Amino acid sequence: MEQNTWKYTSLFLLLNLLLLSSVKVNAQTIFENANHKFKTSGYLRTGVGKSEGGETQAHFQMPGAQNKYSLGNQADTYGELEFDYTYYFNEDKSKSIDLIWMTSIYEDFGTDTEMSFNKTEQLYTRLNNFLGKDEVIWIGKLFYDRRAVHMMDRQWVNPGQRGWGFGMEKLIQKGTKEDIKFGVWTFQEKNDDVSYINGNVDKLRAYTADVRYVNYPISETLKMNLSLNYTYRAENKVMDYDGKHGFGIVSWLDYEKKSITNSTALIFRQGATIPLHHWTGMSEKENPGNDNIVLNNLDSSYFLEINNNFLYDDKENFALNGILSAVVRDYGTDPYEYNSATPNNPTYLEGKGSKFYWLTAAARGMYYISDYFKLSLEYSYEFIDNKQLDLSGNLSKISFTPEFSLSKGFYSRPVLRPLITYAFWSDDLKGHIGNTPNGAPFGNSTSGFTYGLQFEIWW
Repeated sequence: MEQNTWKYTSLFLLLNLLLLSSVKVNAQTIFENANHKFKTSGYLRTGVGKSEGGETQAHFQMPGAQNKYSLGNQADTYGELEFDYTYYFNEDKSKSIDLIWMTSIYEDFGTDTEMSFNKTEQLYTRLNNFLGKDEVIWIGKLFYDRRAVHMMDRQWVNPGQRGWGFGMEKLIQKGTKEDIKFGVWTFQEKNDDVSYINGNVDKLRAYTADVRYVNYPISETLKMNLSLNYTYRAENKVMDYDGKHGFGIVSWLDYEKKSITNSTALIFRQGATIPLHHWTGMSEKENPGNDNIVLNNLDSSYFLEINNNFLYDDKENFALNGILSAVVRDYGTDPYEYNSATPNNPTYLEGKGSKFYWLTAAARGMYYISDYFKLSLEYSYEFIDNKQLDLSGNLSKISFTPEFSLSKGFYSRPVLRPLITYAFWSDDLKGHIGNTPNGAPFGNSTSGFTYGLQFEIWW
Protein backbone atom coordinates (compact mmCIF):
# COMPACT_ATOMS: atom_id res chain seq x y z
CA MET A 1 0.00 0.00 0.00
CA GLU A 2 1.20 3.47 -0.79
CA GLN A 3 2.41 5.85 1.91
CA ASN A 4 -0.53 8.27 1.83
CA THR A 5 -2.99 5.38 2.07
CA TRP A 6 -1.45 4.44 5.40
CA LYS A 7 -1.49 8.08 6.49
CA TYR A 8 -5.18 8.69 5.87
CA THR A 9 -6.22 5.23 7.03
CA SER A 10 -4.24 5.58 10.25
CA LEU A 11 -5.85 8.94 11.00
CA PHE A 12 -9.30 7.55 10.21
CA LEU A 13 -8.77 4.46 12.40
CA LEU A 14 -7.25 6.52 15.23
CA LEU A 15 -10.33 8.75 15.32
CA ASN A 16 -12.58 5.70 15.44
CA LEU A 17 -10.59 4.13 18.28
CA LEU A 18 -10.62 7.36 20.26
CA LEU A 19 -14.39 7.56 19.93
CA LEU A 20 -14.87 3.92 20.91
CA SER A 21 -12.51 4.30 23.88
CA SER A 22 -14.89 6.88 25.38
CA VAL A 23 -17.82 4.46 25.42
CA LYS A 24 -19.78 4.52 28.70
CA VAL A 25 -23.17 3.00 27.90
CA ASN A 26 -22.59 0.52 25.06
CA ALA A 27 -20.37 -0.10 22.05
CA GLN A 28 -21.65 2.97 20.21
CA THR A 29 -22.98 5.55 22.65
CA ILE A 30 -20.67 8.42 23.59
CA PHE A 31 -23.09 10.03 26.04
CA GLU A 32 -26.78 9.95 26.93
CA ASN A 33 -29.02 11.74 29.43
CA ALA A 34 -32.71 12.57 29.78
CA ASN A 35 -32.91 14.68 26.61
CA HIS A 36 -29.77 14.05 24.57
CA LYS A 37 -27.94 11.11 23.03
CA PHE A 38 -24.79 11.13 20.93
CA LYS A 39 -23.29 8.02 19.35
CA THR A 40 -20.98 6.94 16.58
CA SER A 41 -20.93 4.03 14.17
CA GLY A 42 -18.83 3.10 11.19
CA TYR A 43 -17.00 0.67 8.99
CA LEU A 44 -13.41 0.21 7.91
CA ARG A 45 -11.52 -2.27 5.77
CA THR A 46 -7.87 -1.88 4.92
CA GLY A 47 -4.69 -3.90 4.58
CA VAL A 48 -1.84 -4.80 2.30
CA GLY A 49 -1.82 -7.07 -0.73
CA LYS A 50 0.36 -8.25 -3.58
CA SER A 51 0.12 -10.35 -6.70
CA GLU A 52 2.65 -13.03 -7.56
CA GLY A 53 5.86 -11.38 -8.66
CA GLY A 54 5.41 -8.55 -6.15
CA GLU A 55 3.02 -6.42 -8.20
CA THR A 56 -0.15 -4.68 -7.01
CA GLN A 57 -2.88 -6.99 -5.74
CA ALA A 58 -5.31 -7.63 -8.59
CA HIS A 59 -9.09 -7.52 -8.75
CA PHE A 60 -10.74 -10.50 -10.42
CA GLN A 61 -13.96 -9.18 -11.95
CA MET A 62 -15.94 -10.12 -15.04
CA PRO A 63 -16.07 -7.50 -17.84
CA GLY A 64 -19.47 -5.83 -17.69
CA ALA A 65 -20.35 -7.14 -14.22
CA GLN A 66 -20.94 -4.32 -11.76
CA ASN A 67 -19.41 -6.18 -8.83
CA LYS A 68 -17.12 -9.00 -7.81
CA TYR A 69 -16.71 -11.50 -4.98
CA SER A 70 -15.13 -9.74 -2.02
CA LEU A 71 -13.08 -12.30 -0.05
CA GLY A 72 -9.44 -11.95 -1.08
CA ASN A 73 -10.57 -9.65 -3.87
CA GLN A 74 -10.70 -6.18 -2.31
CA ALA A 75 -7.49 -4.41 -3.23
CA ASP A 76 -8.56 -1.17 -1.60
CA THR A 77 -9.13 0.81 1.56
CA TYR A 78 -12.65 1.94 2.39
CA GLY A 79 -14.06 3.51 5.51
CA GLU A 80 -17.22 5.14 6.86
CA LEU A 81 -17.60 7.18 10.03
CA GLU A 82 -21.06 8.22 11.21
CA PHE A 83 -22.22 10.56 13.99
CA ASP A 84 -25.78 10.40 15.32
CA TYR A 85 -27.34 13.00 17.61
CA THR A 86 -30.81 12.52 19.14
CA TYR A 87 -32.93 15.02 21.06
CA TYR A 88 -35.89 13.65 23.08
CA PHE A 89 -38.96 15.84 23.51
CA ASN A 90 -40.59 13.89 26.35
CA GLU A 91 -39.63 11.78 29.34
CA ASP A 92 -40.54 8.41 27.85
CA LYS A 93 -38.41 9.26 24.77
CA SER A 94 -41.23 8.35 22.37
CA LYS A 95 -40.91 11.63 20.44
CA SER A 96 -37.50 12.64 19.11
CA ILE A 97 -35.43 14.14 16.32
CA ASP A 98 -32.22 12.58 14.93
CA LEU A 99 -29.40 14.33 13.07
CA ILE A 100 -27.10 11.94 11.17
CA TRP A 101 -23.89 12.70 9.30
CA MET A 102 -21.53 10.20 7.67
CA THR A 103 -18.24 10.73 5.89
CA SER A 104 -16.28 8.16 3.86
CA ILE A 105 -12.85 7.49 2.38
CA TYR A 106 -11.66 5.26 -0.47
CA GLU A 107 -8.45 4.38 -2.28
CA ASP A 108 -7.27 1.53 -4.51
CA PHE A 109 -4.03 -0.25 -3.74
CA GLY A 110 -1.21 0.65 -6.10
CA THR A 111 -2.24 4.27 -6.63
CA ASP A 112 -0.02 7.26 -5.95
CA THR A 113 -2.92 9.71 -5.68
CA GLU A 114 -4.45 10.88 -2.44
CA MET A 115 -7.36 8.99 -0.95
CA SER A 116 -10.77 10.23 -2.11
CA PHE A 117 -12.88 11.79 0.62
CA ASN A 118 -16.65 12.16 0.55
CA LYS A 119 -17.63 14.45 3.40
CA THR A 120 -21.38 13.89 2.89
CA GLU A 121 -21.88 10.19 2.27
CA GLN A 122 -25.00 10.60 4.40
CA LEU A 123 -26.57 13.74 5.88
CA TYR A 124 -30.18 13.67 6.99
CA THR A 125 -32.75 14.49 9.67
CA ARG A 126 -35.19 11.93 11.02
CA LEU A 127 -38.38 12.88 12.93
CA ASN A 128 -39.78 10.12 15.14
CA ASN A 129 -43.45 10.10 16.21
CA PHE A 130 -43.99 13.81 15.50
CA LEU A 131 -47.56 13.10 14.37
CA GLY A 132 -48.22 10.81 17.33
CA LYS A 133 -48.63 7.67 15.21
CA ASP A 134 -45.14 6.17 15.75
CA GLU A 135 -44.27 7.19 12.17
CA VAL A 136 -40.79 8.13 10.95
CA ILE A 137 -40.22 11.10 8.61
CA TRP A 138 -36.78 11.68 7.09
CA ILE A 139 -35.25 14.28 4.81
CA GLY A 140 -31.74 14.47 3.33
CA LYS A 141 -29.18 12.06 1.90
CA LEU A 142 -29.14 8.50 3.24
CA PHE A 143 -28.73 4.78 2.56
CA TYR A 144 -32.41 3.91 2.18
CA ASP A 145 -33.38 0.34 3.09
CA ARG A 146 -30.58 -1.22 1.02
CA ARG A 147 -30.59 -4.98 0.35
CA ALA A 148 -27.36 -6.78 -0.47
CA VAL A 149 -25.59 -10.07 -1.13
CA HIS A 150 -22.73 -9.83 1.36
CA MET A 151 -20.33 -12.21 -0.42
CA MET A 152 -20.38 -9.93 -3.45
CA ASP A 153 -20.97 -6.64 -1.60
CA ARG A 154 -23.79 -6.28 -4.12
CA GLN A 155 -26.62 -3.82 -3.47
CA TRP A 156 -29.48 -5.32 -5.49
CA VAL A 157 -31.99 -2.83 -4.08
CA ASN A 158 -30.58 0.65 -3.49
CA PRO A 159 -32.84 3.36 -4.92
CA GLY A 160 -31.66 6.35 -2.89
CA GLN A 161 -27.88 6.34 -2.46
CA ARG A 162 -26.17 9.55 -3.65
CA GLY A 163 -29.53 11.30 -3.94
CA TRP A 164 -31.22 13.96 -1.81
CA GLY A 165 -34.81 13.29 -0.82
CA PHE A 166 -37.47 12.71 1.80
CA GLY A 167 -39.77 9.91 2.87
CA MET A 168 -41.84 8.21 5.55
CA GLU A 169 -41.67 4.84 7.30
CA LYS A 170 -43.69 2.88 9.87
CA LEU A 171 -47.00 3.67 8.21
CA ILE A 172 -48.51 0.40 9.47
CA GLN A 173 -49.03 -0.06 13.20
CA LYS A 174 -49.41 -3.75 13.98
CA GLY A 175 -46.72 -4.31 16.58
CA THR A 176 -44.52 -6.18 14.06
CA LYS A 177 -41.88 -5.33 11.47
CA GLU A 178 -44.57 -5.21 8.77
CA ASP A 179 -44.46 -1.77 7.18
CA ILE A 180 -45.37 0.47 4.27
CA LYS A 181 -42.74 3.09 3.45
CA PHE A 182 -41.85 5.46 0.62
CA GLY A 183 -39.09 7.78 -0.51
CA VAL A 184 -38.46 10.28 -3.32
CA TRP A 185 -35.06 11.57 -4.45
CA THR A 186 -33.32 13.90 -6.86
CA PHE A 187 -29.96 12.91 -8.34
CA GLN A 188 -27.09 14.73 -9.98
CA GLU A 189 -23.71 13.08 -10.37
CA LYS A 190 -20.64 15.04 -9.31
CA ASN A 191 -18.92 14.89 -12.69
CA ASP A 192 -20.08 16.74 -15.79
CA ASP A 193 -21.66 14.75 -18.62
CA VAL A 194 -20.72 15.21 -22.26
CA SER A 195 -23.48 15.07 -24.86
CA TYR A 196 -22.99 12.60 -27.69
CA ILE A 197 -25.42 14.70 -29.77
CA ASN A 198 -23.80 18.14 -29.72
CA GLY A 199 -20.72 17.78 -27.51
CA ASN A 200 -22.03 20.24 -24.90
CA VAL A 201 -21.10 19.72 -21.25
CA ASP A 202 -23.69 19.86 -18.46
CA LYS A 203 -25.09 17.81 -15.58
CA LEU A 204 -27.90 15.31 -16.00
CA ARG A 205 -30.61 15.06 -13.36
CA ALA A 206 -32.92 12.23 -12.40
CA TYR A 207 -35.89 11.88 -10.04
CA THR A 208 -36.93 8.63 -8.38
CA ALA A 209 -39.88 7.49 -6.25
CA ASP A 210 -39.92 4.20 -4.35
CA VAL A 211 -42.88 2.67 -2.49
CA ARG A 212 -42.56 -0.63 -0.67
CA TYR A 213 -44.51 -3.04 1.49
CA VAL A 214 -42.08 -5.02 3.66
CA ASN A 215 -42.21 -7.96 6.06
CA TYR A 216 -45.71 -9.13 5.17
CA PRO A 217 -46.04 -12.38 7.16
CA ILE A 218 -46.83 -15.45 5.08
CA SER A 219 -45.92 -17.65 8.05
CA GLU A 220 -43.93 -17.38 11.26
CA THR A 221 -40.72 -17.95 9.33
CA LEU A 222 -41.47 -16.48 5.89
CA LYS A 223 -41.94 -12.79 5.03
CA MET A 224 -42.81 -11.25 1.64
CA ASN A 225 -41.59 -7.86 0.41
CA LEU A 226 -42.53 -5.73 -2.60
CA SER A 227 -40.98 -2.54 -3.99
CA LEU A 228 -42.32 -0.37 -6.83
CA ASN A 229 -40.02 2.21 -8.37
CA TYR A 230 -40.47 5.01 -10.91
CA THR A 231 -37.68 7.19 -12.36
CA TYR A 232 -37.63 10.20 -14.65
CA ARG A 233 -34.30 11.19 -16.23
CA ALA A 234 -34.96 14.88 -16.90
CA GLU A 235 -34.81 16.56 -20.27
CA ASN A 236 -31.62 18.57 -20.84
CA LYS A 237 -31.91 21.21 -23.56
CA VAL A 238 -28.24 22.20 -23.31
CA MET A 239 -27.21 18.64 -24.21
CA ASP A 240 -30.22 18.05 -26.49
CA TYR A 241 -31.32 15.03 -24.41
CA ASP A 242 -34.99 14.11 -24.23
CA GLY A 243 -36.63 13.19 -20.94
CA LYS A 244 -36.65 9.44 -20.22
CA HIS A 245 -38.92 7.35 -18.03
CA GLY A 246 -38.51 4.01 -16.32
CA PHE A 247 -40.13 1.72 -13.78
CA GLY A 248 -39.01 -1.13 -11.59
CA ILE A 249 -40.60 -3.98 -9.64
CA VAL A 250 -38.68 -5.87 -6.96
CA SER A 251 -40.08 -8.70 -4.88
CA TRP A 252 -38.26 -10.82 -2.35
CA LEU A 253 -38.95 -13.52 0.23
CA ASP A 254 -37.10 -13.63 3.56
CA TYR A 255 -36.92 -16.89 5.50
CA GLU A 256 -35.57 -17.13 9.03
CA LYS A 257 -35.60 -20.05 11.45
CA LYS A 258 -33.06 -20.93 14.11
CA SER A 259 -29.63 -20.97 12.40
CA ILE A 260 -30.91 -20.47 8.84
CA THR A 261 -31.69 -17.34 6.87
CA ASN A 262 -32.52 -17.23 3.17
CA SER A 263 -33.55 -14.46 0.77
CA THR A 264 -34.85 -14.98 -2.75
CA ALA A 265 -35.27 -11.89 -4.93
CA LEU A 266 -36.76 -11.14 -8.35
CA ILE A 267 -35.79 -7.78 -9.84
CA PHE A 268 -37.06 -6.10 -13.00
CA ARG A 269 -36.06 -2.62 -14.12
CA GLN A 270 -36.81 -0.79 -17.36
CA GLY A 271 -35.41 2.34 -18.99
CA ALA A 272 -34.36 5.18 -16.72
CA THR A 273 -34.80 3.05 -13.57
CA ILE A 274 -31.66 1.06 -14.50
CA PRO A 275 -28.93 2.71 -12.38
CA LEU A 276 -25.39 3.70 -13.28
CA HIS A 277 -24.01 1.44 -10.55
CA HIS A 278 -25.33 -0.70 -7.71
CA TRP A 279 -24.30 1.99 -5.19
CA THR A 280 -26.40 4.80 -6.70
CA GLY A 281 -29.94 5.42 -7.88
CA MET A 282 -28.84 7.78 -10.68
CA SER A 283 -30.05 6.69 -14.12
CA GLU A 284 -27.80 5.06 -16.66
CA LYS A 285 -26.89 7.35 -19.57
CA GLU A 286 -26.69 6.76 -23.30
CA ASN A 287 -22.94 7.30 -23.61
CA PRO A 288 -21.26 6.19 -20.35
CA GLY A 289 -17.80 6.99 -21.75
CA ASN A 290 -18.73 10.66 -22.38
CA ASP A 291 -17.88 10.21 -26.04
CA ASN A 292 -19.91 9.62 -29.21
CA ILE A 293 -20.25 5.86 -28.63
CA VAL A 294 -23.85 5.08 -27.66
CA LEU A 295 -24.33 1.99 -25.50
CA ASN A 296 -27.83 2.49 -24.07
CA ASN A 297 -31.29 3.25 -25.38
CA LEU A 298 -33.40 4.14 -22.35
CA ASP A 299 -36.63 3.78 -24.35
CA SER A 300 -36.24 0.01 -24.75
CA SER A 301 -33.60 -1.20 -22.26
CA TYR A 302 -34.44 -3.59 -19.41
CA PHE A 303 -32.73 -5.50 -16.59
CA LEU A 304 -33.89 -8.80 -15.08
CA GLU A 305 -32.27 -10.61 -12.14
CA ILE A 306 -33.05 -13.47 -9.82
CA ASN A 307 -30.82 -14.17 -6.85
CA ASN A 308 -30.81 -16.38 -3.78
CA ASN A 309 -28.72 -15.84 -0.66
CA PHE A 310 -28.56 -18.68 1.90
CA LEU A 311 -26.79 -18.65 5.27
CA TYR A 312 -26.49 -21.37 7.89
CA ASP A 313 -24.64 -20.30 11.04
CA ASP A 314 -24.90 -22.24 14.31
CA LYS A 315 -22.23 -19.99 15.90
CA GLU A 316 -20.76 -23.06 17.51
CA ASN A 317 -19.24 -25.35 14.89
CA PHE A 318 -19.51 -23.89 11.39
CA ALA A 319 -21.25 -21.52 8.99
CA LEU A 320 -22.06 -21.86 5.28
CA ASN A 321 -23.07 -19.05 2.92
CA GLY A 322 -24.24 -19.92 -0.59
CA ILE A 323 -25.52 -17.68 -3.38
CA LEU A 324 -26.96 -18.16 -6.84
CA SER A 325 -27.64 -15.28 -9.22
CA ALA A 326 -28.71 -14.89 -12.84
CA VAL A 327 -28.85 -11.57 -14.73
CA VAL A 328 -30.22 -10.76 -18.17
CA ARG A 329 -29.80 -7.23 -19.45
CA ASP A 330 -30.81 -5.69 -22.76
CA TYR A 331 -29.17 -2.31 -23.35
CA GLY A 332 -31.87 -1.43 -25.88
CA THR A 333 -29.49 -0.98 -28.81
CA ASP A 334 -26.45 -2.48 -30.45
CA PRO A 335 -23.48 -0.16 -29.73
CA TYR A 336 -23.03 2.49 -32.39
CA GLU A 337 -21.00 5.58 -33.19
CA TYR A 338 -23.19 8.66 -33.34
CA ASN A 339 -22.58 11.06 -36.20
CA SER A 340 -24.48 14.36 -36.14
CA ALA A 341 -24.32 14.50 -39.95
CA THR A 342 -26.31 11.24 -40.20
CA PRO A 343 -28.28 11.03 -36.93
CA ASN A 344 -30.85 8.63 -38.36
CA ASN A 345 -28.28 6.29 -39.88
CA PRO A 346 -25.99 5.19 -37.03
CA THR A 347 -22.76 3.31 -37.67
CA TYR A 348 -23.04 0.13 -35.60
CA LEU A 349 -19.88 -1.34 -34.12
CA GLU A 350 -18.99 -4.56 -35.91
CA GLY A 351 -19.72 -7.78 -34.05
CA LYS A 352 -21.37 -6.09 -31.05
CA GLY A 353 -24.89 -6.73 -29.73
CA SER A 354 -27.34 -5.47 -27.12
CA LYS A 355 -27.56 -8.32 -24.59
CA PHE A 356 -25.66 -9.20 -21.43
CA TYR A 357 -25.98 -12.54 -19.58
CA TRP A 358 -24.35 -13.24 -16.23
CA LEU A 359 -24.70 -16.43 -14.20
CA THR A 360 -22.86 -17.01 -10.93
CA ALA A 361 -22.82 -19.43 -8.00
CA ALA A 362 -20.60 -19.45 -4.93
CA ALA A 363 -20.19 -20.90 -1.45
CA ARG A 364 -18.14 -19.84 1.57
CA GLY A 365 -17.62 -22.29 4.41
CA MET A 366 -16.43 -21.18 7.85
CA TYR A 367 -15.19 -23.65 10.50
CA TYR A 368 -14.89 -22.39 14.08
CA ILE A 369 -11.70 -23.61 15.78
CA SER A 370 -12.32 -21.45 18.85
CA ASP A 371 -14.02 -18.21 19.84
CA TYR A 372 -11.10 -16.30 18.33
CA PHE A 373 -9.98 -18.40 15.37
CA LYS A 374 -11.77 -19.81 12.33
CA LEU A 375 -10.95 -21.17 8.88
CA SER A 376 -12.78 -19.82 5.82
CA LEU A 377 -12.75 -21.18 2.28
CA GLU A 378 -14.68 -19.66 -0.63
CA TYR A 379 -15.20 -20.89 -4.18
CA SER A 380 -17.03 -18.89 -6.83
CA TYR A 381 -17.91 -19.52 -10.45
CA GLU A 382 -19.12 -16.94 -12.97
CA PHE A 383 -20.16 -17.12 -16.62
CA ILE A 384 -20.83 -14.13 -18.87
CA ASP A 385 -21.95 -13.60 -22.42
CA ASN A 386 -21.44 -9.89 -23.02
CA LYS A 387 -22.67 -9.05 -26.51
CA GLN A 388 -21.73 -5.36 -26.15
CA LEU A 389 -18.07 -6.34 -25.79
CA ASP A 390 -18.39 -9.47 -27.95
CA LEU A 391 -16.96 -11.51 -25.07
CA SER A 392 -18.00 -14.72 -23.36
CA GLY A 393 -16.33 -17.05 -20.91
CA ASN A 394 -16.04 -18.07 -17.29
CA LEU A 395 -14.10 -17.10 -14.18
CA SER A 396 -13.40 -19.25 -11.11
CA LYS A 397 -11.92 -17.94 -7.86
CA ILE A 398 -10.73 -19.73 -4.72
CA SER A 399 -9.90 -17.80 -1.54
CA PHE A 400 -8.70 -19.08 1.83
CA THR A 401 -8.11 -17.34 5.14
CA PRO A 402 -7.43 -18.36 8.75
CA GLU A 403 -9.42 -15.54 10.40
CA PHE A 404 -8.83 -14.00 13.81
CA SER A 405 -11.86 -12.42 15.50
CA LEU A 406 -13.28 -11.67 18.95
CA SER A 407 -16.22 -14.10 18.76
CA LYS A 408 -17.83 -16.80 16.66
CA GLY A 409 -20.24 -15.82 13.91
CA PHE A 410 -20.23 -15.32 10.15
CA TYR A 411 -20.69 -11.57 10.57
CA SER A 412 -18.53 -11.21 13.67
CA ARG A 413 -16.29 -8.14 13.50
CA PRO A 414 -13.57 -6.97 13.95
CA VAL A 415 -11.62 -9.59 12.01
CA LEU A 416 -8.03 -9.96 10.79
CA ARG A 417 -7.59 -12.04 7.64
CA PRO A 418 -4.34 -13.37 6.14
CA LEU A 419 -5.55 -14.13 2.61
CA ILE A 420 -4.52 -16.15 -0.41
CA THR A 421 -6.53 -16.16 -3.66
CA TYR A 422 -6.19 -18.04 -6.91
CA ALA A 423 -8.32 -17.29 -9.97
CA PHE A 424 -8.45 -18.65 -13.51
CA TRP A 425 -10.52 -17.64 -16.52
CA SER A 426 -11.24 -18.36 -20.19
CA ASP A 427 -8.77 -17.56 -22.96
CA ASP A 428 -11.34 -15.24 -24.56
CA LEU A 429 -11.32 -13.04 -21.42
CA LYS A 430 -7.56 -12.47 -21.51
CA GLY A 431 -6.84 -8.77 -21.09
CA HIS A 432 -10.15 -8.10 -19.33
CA ILE A 433 -9.53 -9.70 -15.91
CA GLY A 434 -6.76 -9.20 -13.36
CA ASN A 435 -5.51 -5.91 -14.82
CA THR A 436 -7.00 -3.55 -12.21
CA PRO A 437 -6.37 -1.60 -10.01
CA ASN A 438 -3.24 0.32 -11.06
CA GLY A 439 -0.30 -1.93 -11.78
CA ALA A 440 -2.16 -5.26 -11.47
CA PRO A 441 -0.15 -7.74 -13.56
CA PHE A 442 -2.54 -10.31 -15.05
CA GLY A 443 -3.77 -8.49 -18.16
CA ASN A 444 -1.89 -10.93 -20.40
CA SER A 445 -2.73 -14.04 -18.38
CA THR A 446 -5.59 -16.45 -17.84
CA SER A 447 -4.85 -17.10 -14.16
CA GLY A 448 -3.46 -15.24 -11.17
CA PHE A 449 -2.41 -15.66 -7.55
CA THR A 450 -2.63 -12.94 -4.89
CA TYR A 451 -1.95 -12.74 -1.16
CA GLY A 452 -2.36 -10.18 1.56
CA LEU A 453 -3.59 -9.16 4.97
CA GLN A 454 -6.97 -7.47 5.56
CA PHE A 455 -8.46 -5.86 8.65
CA GLU A 456 -12.22 -5.26 8.75
CA ILE A 457 -14.41 -3.74 11.44
CA TRP A 458 -17.92 -2.39 11.77
CA TRP A 459 -19.81 -1.16 14.80
